[in-house]
Amino acid sequence: MRLLLSVARRTTSSRWICHSCRGIKHATAPSHEAGKQSLSQASRQLRERGPARTRFAPSPTGYLHLGSLRTALFNYLVAKATGGQFLLRVEDTDQKRTIPDAEARLYEDLKWAGLDWDEGPTVGGPYGPYKQSERTALYRDHAEKLLDAGSAYRCFCTPERLHTLAEYQSKLGLPADYDRTCAHVSKAESDERAVKGEAHVIRLKVPDESDRPVFRDLVYGLIRPRNTSKGNPKVRSVALTLFDDPVLLKSDGFPTYHLANVVDDHLMKITHVIRGSEWISSTPKHLAMYQAFGWDPPAFAHVGLLLDKDRQKLSKRTGSVDISEWRQQGIFPETLNNFVALLGWSHDTGSDIMSMEELISNASMKYTRGDSVVAFEKLWFLQKRHAARYASSPVVSTLDQKRTNPLHALAVKPIITLLDETSTSSDYSFYQRIAKPENRENFVQRLVFADAQSYTNPAEFIQRNVYFFTPPSVEALTTTVPALSLHRIPSRYLNTVSRDTITSFFKVLMTISPESWGGDTIRPYLQSLVSSGVEYTLKDIESEIVSGEEAAASHTALQKSWVKLMNQYLRWALVAGKPGPDSVLTMELLGYGETGRRLDAAATVLKNLEGPE
Repeated sequence: MRLLLSVARRTTSSRWICHSCRGIKHATAPSHEAGKQSLSQASRQLRERGPARTRFAPSPTGYLHLGSLRTALFNYLVAKATGGQFLLRVEDTDQKRTIPDAEARLYEDLKWAGLDWDEGPTVGGPYGPYKQSERTALYRDHAEKLLDAGSAYRCFCTPERLHTLAEYQSKLGLPADYDRTCAHVSKAESDERAVKGEAHVIRLKVPDESDRPVFRDLVYGLIRPRNTSKGNPKVRSVALTLFDDPVLLKSDGFPTYHLANVVDDHLMKITHVIRGSEWISSTPKHLAMYQAFGWDPPAFAHVGLLLDKDRQKLSKRTGSVDISEWRQQGIFPETLNNFVALLGWSHDTGSDIMSMEELISNASMKYTRGDSVVAFEKLWFLQKRHAARYASSPVVSTLDQKRTNPLHALAVKPIITLLDETSTSSDYSFYQRIAKPENRENFVQRLVFADAQSYTNPAEFIQRNVYFFTPPSVEALTTTVPALSLHRIPSRYLNTVSRDTITSFFKVLMTISPESWGGDTIRPYLQSLVSSGVEYTLKDIESEIVSGEEAAASHTALQKSWVKLMNQYLRWALVAGKPGPDSVLTMELLGYGETGRRLDAAATVLKNLEGPE
């Protein structure tokens, strides 16, 4: 004890504006990291095609989920990478299935994810309106044009007849195609029956099989119906056998997805359509409409579906939850964007951890063929990496600067809210003793930045760092006492350490004055205590003659072992051995008074232990 005290004495001390500039901002200002490397061939090819106009066209019949967020993100990245525009279009013609708050939630979720649209609802644009329910007259006009051109016809068949026809075809093993009964009704008769108010729909008259459109998908290559691609290995064969005359305008006057989709993409000057592979089978019908109107179609890129680990379509049980639920769990927007971007897109950057700017800088249409299995372990890995990236920002040093860091809003505030909400039912006694709100905020903020590399979400963070908010109980300390022994030291030395030595260490640390308590003061004390421990172990064999080389090796081994032992006991005394920030930072965060209380409590536990030391 006299030796340890001598050490202490030695060391004391809302209107629409052209948003193209937004796209150029992203496209021409890549992040520092991304700028270090040249663009991949796929990224260069994307930019060589010129500015792209892309769109995300959801239906308010459900909420935004991982698959739809990925579609929106892919379209957003292509537009921003090329200095083009990203449009939002709400396809709300299915009035019966519309969910009342889905549209508002859609806007909220997209904005949270950082996917601001250049044209669309709430911001306007030159090709509005951007809600299909407000464009019905436009669709009826275009359907009439196809009628007049002979490329479409009215169908007066009742639902009962269509149902009977489908059942009959099913029994014969045939596809449920419409049999074109009404295609033979003359234009004059059709007009007359329509004027009299007879219920009908308008159908597209698709080309004969030999004239059916063939298209080159940017992902899958050349695609045509299966029965017309036989014998040609260069043509991809997909299940496109169902090619009946699709309904364009329903009996209630509302358009189907097919008509509204094609008309809007053309009139809004969309250059690239990026969507899920489930729409491949509809693309020839859309191309037939482009052909009937005499319009040039956009480029198409279809991306695979998202599957669970059993290669089944994602369900709510396997992670297909609303984006708002990920948000409520505490996932960062950049984390989720980074995660979904990697589902079906390949890159050559050397790192999967990318900010939004880096995703834009490295954007390409190098999408993988086939479906993607979603591994949510990667999501939490990325969350930790993005938290560490925020915390290591070179402009973050003072507390005021940390308040402007993304971690403050994304992690610190939610943690404080959760702590304050649960403090009545949980014993966060140390946290509750921090009286001033600004002091609580500073404490949590410093802890978050210290443990950012392990951050996942507020609830898990509090659970993992629970002893920063309340001291470990006597029971927790008693059941986690480390071994009183030095590891990996030469056999000539005694490897056991007394309990009194450990408690003496604790007492020496607390001889630091409260005014000078901090990492710069604590570290020299710990270094001196390690040196004292090494001297304590060496004194038993001081009389033995050993070579200089052997003595140096022994000294190094003993020093490493004492450092490990001291850290083990400090972590045990302070947080019952739980992982987290290093011991010096832990003591700095807890402060002089709380550190002293915990070291005293740990010393009492050591004193009351039964059995030999």
